[in-house]
Amino acid sequence: MNSMPEDLPDDPELLKQMLAKMQSRVGVLEEQVALLRQRLFARKSEQTVDPATPQMALFNEAEHEGEPATETSEEEVVAPTKRRGKRKKLPADLPRIEVIHELPEHELTCVCGCRKHAIGEEVSEQLEIVPMQIRVIKHVRKVYGCRDCETAPVTADKPVQLIEKSMASPSVLAMLLTTKYVDGLPLYRFEKVLDRHGIDIPRQTLARWVIQCGEHFQPLLNLMRDSLLASRVIHCDETRVQVLKEPDREPSSHSWMWVQTGGPPDQPVILFDYSTSRAQEVPTRLLEGYRGYLMTDDYAGYNALGAQAGVERLGCWAHARRKFVEAQKVQPKGKTGRADIALKMISKLYG
Repeated sequence: MNSMPEDLPDDPELLKQMLAKMQSRVGVLEEQVALLRQRLFARKSEQTVDPATPQMALFNEAEHEGEPATETSEEEVVAPTKRRGKRKKLPADLPRIEVIHELPEHELTCVCGCRKHAIGEEVSEQLEIVPMQIRVIKHVRKVYGCRDCETAPVTADKPVQLIEKSMASPSVLAMLLTTKYVDGLPLYRFEKVLDRHGIDIPRQTLARWVIQCGEHFQPLLNLMRDSLLASRVIHCDETRVQVLKEPDREPSSHSWMWVQTGGPPDQPVILFDYSTSRAQEVPTRLLEGYRGYLMTDDYAGYNALGAQAGVERLGCWAHARRKFVEAQKVQPKGKTGRADIALKMISKLYG
């Protein structure tokens, strides 16, 4: 609040109190300005280096990573000489094809006139990839009948297919799902891969195959959710995603991918659930009936679930740590403050 000189009190003690209050206010504003400058111009990574061990901390999440800003220095910096890393050997379980390279016939005769004989060999290995082979499996089902009577013909069975009356074999479906969900290859790119081999399968058909496979995997998903709900601790977080073509929704609309992790340490369960909503009803529905520890960030959408009987809400130290990182950025340079102490203590939690 602005005060004119004539409005100030005459009592020195009151003036001292007002001055102390204003100095405190100025300090807070200076920290806010410094933090805003850090967010605009400085590196956005939250990496820290332990003075004892130069190992980076474990908290740089994807949404906070950024390219470090270039710092200039008047001192000449000599780049350290990097040693070339030792080449790793190719896996021993890969099949080997031995190719023998011989000298030409005219080089087998020595200058002295004698014929040279092998005294050793040099061996080197080179990785080879066999290009994808596409072929058609032609199922021929034999039909048998009896010439002596009018018994109905009998047709031989063929193996049960994951998608009946589909041209996609199990190997095609396995590759489709692997390239999409493991390799992150969109369906339109897989469509182009097939097109290079002269196969015309539109992405709409590929999408239908993915959906049909998902319906077959529902029992497995149910077992995974049972294992998740039986966990002592569940981690849950929601990430914003954007779907460009969704019925009755604008392309700019935001949707959410709710990620839940749990299960035994040696057999972790990770479930992804898509929703157009970020409301508290979503985690309440996904984790209905859960009893145990729930670790989340401070988003209020988890409050209803965390308040249920038998559910103990845990705070996420990775998110809490960010506040100390912000405090560290605005503290005086060259001085160790409370933020440094807190960050060091948090680092000990993760070894």
